[in-house]
Amino acid sequence: MTSRGRRAGLLVLAATTFVVVTTELLPVGLLTPISDDLGVARSRVGLLVTVYALTVGLTAAPLTHWTAGRPRKRLYLAVSAVFSLGTVLSAASESYPVLAIGRFLCGTAHGVFWSIVAGYAAALAPPGRSGRTTAAVFAGNSAALVLGVPLGTVLGGVVGWRGAFCAAAALGLGALAAAQRLLPAIPHRPAPPRSTGLGGALRLPGLPGMVTATALLVLGHFTVYTYVSPLLHDGAAFSEAAVGMLLAVYGLAGLPGTWLVGVLVDRRPHTVLLGTIALMAGSLVLLGAGIRLQPLAVAAVALWGVAFAALPVTLQSGVLRLGAAAPDAASSWYVSAFNVGIGGGALAGGLLSTFPVGTLPWMALIPVVPAFGVVWTTRAAFPHPRVR
Repeated sequence: MTSRGRRAGLLVLAATTFVVVTTELLPVGLLTPISDDLGVARSRVGLLVTVYALTVGLTAAPLTHWTAGRPRKRLYLAVSAVFSLGTVLSAASESYPVLAIGRFLCGTAHGVFWSIVAGYAAALAPPGRSGRTTAAVFAGNSAALVLGVPLGTVLGGVVGWRGAFCAAAALGLGALAAAQRLLPAIPHRPAPPRSTGLGGALRLPGLPGMVTATALLVLGHFTVYTYVSPLLHDGAAFSEAAVGMLLAVYGLAGLPGTWLVGVLVDRRPHTVLLGTIALMAGSLVLLGAGIRLQPLAVAAVALWGVAFAALPVTLQSGVLRLGAAAPDAASSWYVSAFNVGIGGGALAGGLLSTFPVGTLPWMALIPVVPAFGVVWTTRAAFPHPRVR
């Protein structure tokens, strides 16, 4: 495989990641127009995000197990096609149930996509560079937060929410065509034996701790992030326009965070992961303590953006290292834990919304702090770091 082919493949993976994350989060920015157009309560539209995450969480592991051993490129193309079909159905929906079915299709494809994309990136990586290539692909995630979701929201305001979904579908089909042409096929890997299959993966040293920590960290993050707009508006007295700018700051801060951990994670994976969790906890403390002081709130949001953008790279890199004997099964458990954390965090944030809004960052620390301890216990399971 040539270096040019590797770069083209990684670019395709990053572009598809951008489309998948943008499409996943579109209802957040288009909640009001979807609610008004379909004549349903905003809470029901918001429920689409929770149901989507839980669909991913519940289907990622079994579907990845069922598709184990199938040629990776063919599976990647099939998953991308199903995701695009779900997006087209969402764009064409005239009722809430049809929209929900479209989102369900996207959710089932989403779980398998995330279960294979990191392994695919690692297979395209030169020796010793799997963390860096994973970070390059996850840059698509940061770009979706910085550009995709805001632009989708603006487009929805101009041409309607269906127009925004149509644009997402067009991008998805374009990424599918690019993958067909440019994505290199990687060596076919037969289905793993039972000892390293879906259940066996959880018996690999350190992997259960990483999966548990993933669920706890994402739970803490989305407890706050789901309600970050009222937190900044009501707690820190930012205007609606300023809140939008702060969310852009959050996304932009994630770009250097993703790049930095991509440089460091192959050398000191366990140390970088612990540092990322500590930075996330520190940003939540700063946000909780300084919510009434706008400069501190801005600093906290920026640090939070750096930490959480870096977190999926470090977690996924750790999962691939600890689950090297069954990378797809290990990734599927990671994806399930991540999305259960999203759904659980959104639910927890809703339940806590009756409390003073400034308490959310403090409540988010409840799962984040023990996650640090859980990851600490996996130190012995990590391969000895490369020193270069």
